[in-house]
Amino acid sequence: MSAKIEQLVAMRLTSYFKEQPKTPALTELRSELAADLNEAANDKERAGLDPEAAVAEAFSDFGDINELIRQINAENGTTTTIHGHHVVMDNDGLSVDDGQTLKINADGIYLKGGRALKADADGVSINNGAIQADTHGLKLGSWTFDEDGINLNGDAQTAKPQAAPINLAQEYSETLPLVNEQRFDAATLTRLTVAYKAAQVKIIPTQGASQEVIVREYMNHKNAAYQSQIEQAGDELKVVQGKVPFLIPLRVHVQIHVPADFTGNLTLTNRSGHLLVAGFQRLNALDLQVLSGNAVVSDLHSRALSMDVTSGDAELTNLRVINQLGLLVKSGRTRLTTVTAERFIVSVTSGTVRGTALTGGGSWTVKSGSLKLDLAAVVADVHLMAKSGTIKVTVPTDASYAYELESHSGRVVAPKNGTATHLADGYQAGRVGVTGQYLIQGQTTSGTIKLS
Repeated sequence: MSAKIEQLVAMRLTSYFKEQPKTPALTELRSELAADLNEAANDKERAGLDPEAAVAEAFSDFGDINELIRQINAENGTTTTIHGHHVVMDNDGLSVDDGQTLKINADGIYLKGGRALKADADGVSINNGAIQADTHGLKLGSWTFDEDGINLNGDAQTAKPQAAPINLAQEYSETLPLVNEQRFDAATLTRLTVAYKAAQVKIIPTQGASQEVIVREYMNHKNAAYQSQIEQAGDELKVVQGKVPFLIPLRVHVQIHVPADFTGNLTLTNRSGHLLVAGFQRLNALDLQVLSGNAVVSDLHSRALSMDVTSGDAELTNLRVINQLGLLVKSGRTRLTTVTAERFIVSVTSGTVRGTALTGGGSWTVKSGSLKLDLAAVVADVHLMAKSGTIKVTVPTDASYAYELESHSGRVVAPKNGTATHLADGYQAGRVGVTGQYLIQGQTTSGTIKLS
């Protein structure tokens, strides 16, 4: 690293910070800015600029440092101690014990880290969701009131909405400045791997007749270190998020345009933020990992699809999967609407899965969560397993199928229009209709399975 550049960066930063208080937050900010700006300026010097021009351009690219300092000062405002609690009041709101006891700001109100009370744009939650109200409905203990009706432990009168196609035209506009664009020939690619830690990521079709994969990054601060590491190795294109600063509030929006008829594999990971994948008709495989935040997958055809949801929300709409759709939900909420797959392999640990207008067979397993399915048709065998959770399955009234329901110490409910062929303690078998060749089989240890 150039000593001349390091000296020039330090001198410029001094002009910004010399009138500022010597707070830990500003000291840390200055250190982070120095590291990032030195790195950017050295890159520009290696590209041919002299040190003075390289430093000037690095500062210009980064943006308004005075505004950043004001923001950090506002976030680390008046601090005091009351009855042993660390209390901070500033322009953004009130924080007690770094927000672990109480936090009130423009986002909402959080008591005990949101466990005792959380009230924000997502709704209201009391006692870890024992009482919960949001745009999806109201939950009071075991009762839920939502668009599916009144629900006790998964028993509800269901509505059957159909998913409308997503409006992709509005997804191409952004409010942040474009800081990076790279293009690749899609004909040379069969694999696209994308990994982001904290960003809004959209994978959407390339516009017009272009057969290119286009990576566009939009940010509120321009610095080469923040931009993605993009590399093509053979037939694989890898896009990995660049540096995420610790203190600098960096906003990142990413659009990756891929031809709508791309026949390769997409592998996507997003730790937090919003993820959208939509508009592709010939994918070979789609593999997604959502650690938090939310994901939307819509208007898509693929030979295979797998998705892991750790604690976020996911929506899958208007999908056709030729072979297997695998879904692993640890917590959070997942909704499937108008989805067809030859085979569903779904496992729910403690989250909630709702399925409407589903077509296909496979297995659905719930440990302690909730699973509610509305089958559009019975076209293959379906296996249901609930350890201590709740599963409810609704099928069309004119469907024909056989069923077997077994419970160790839980509860199973057979369809009212079924004809029982075998009844025993904890076991029910029978048929609905006379022509059905497929079996719906349910087993529970201490949970509930209802078939209607």
